[in-house]
Amino acid sequence: MAIRIVRGVLELALVGLMLGVLATVLLVRGLPLSGRLVLVVAGGSMEPALPLGSAIVVEPVPSSSLAVGDIVTVEVGPDHAIFTHRITRLIQRVDGLWIETKGDANSTADPTILPVTSVAGRVQMTIPGLGHVVAALSQPSGVAAAFGVAGLLVSLIMLLDDSGGSAPAPARPARGLVVQPARTPAYKPSLKPVRRRTAGEASRR
Repeated sequence: MAIRIVRGVLELALVGLMLGVLATVLLVRGLPLSGRLVLVVAGGSMEPALPLGSAIVVEPVPSSSLAVGDIVTVEVGPDHAIFTHRITRLIQRVDGLWIETKGDANSTADPTILPVTSVAGRVQMTIPGLGHVVAALSQPSGVAAAFGVAGLLVSLIMLLDDSGGSAPAPARPARGLVVQPARTPAYKPSLKPVRRRTAGEASRR
């Protein structure tokens, strides 16, 4: 019974690993096809709204729909550095609409205001913890580790099978009257010695 329980746990772990990897790949590769971005939260400036290690889905939105309180991802500088903060103020200027941003965990607003054209999108979804998986599967070493864990689980399951964990229990003999088949006596031919006649007996006949 214990072996069966362990085998069931290993099978669930294997299925969970496969589904997790598949869902992550679909999320990272599939969502960008719809114009959305999948990013990993690498800092704690937006905690607790965006915990460190979370994966966030960023959806492009028109600048006219932006409002104070929105969490947006912006690209700044010649290197297009990306960070995600909350809009704290909308500023209308002659050259257009600008925004002021601030991290929830920061005590002060960001040092510079930004044009709305720098906004890559608004955070649509947050998945805590998934960012670690996304970051790992983005590296060859992470993919190799996932395959290694899957192979180990398969090996353990096969080892339990070989040890007889899934073999059926031996059948118990039925209780009660046991009827044995009747024995037929073996046929034994009767062999009598043949008496040879003498020459005198043969002449009398």
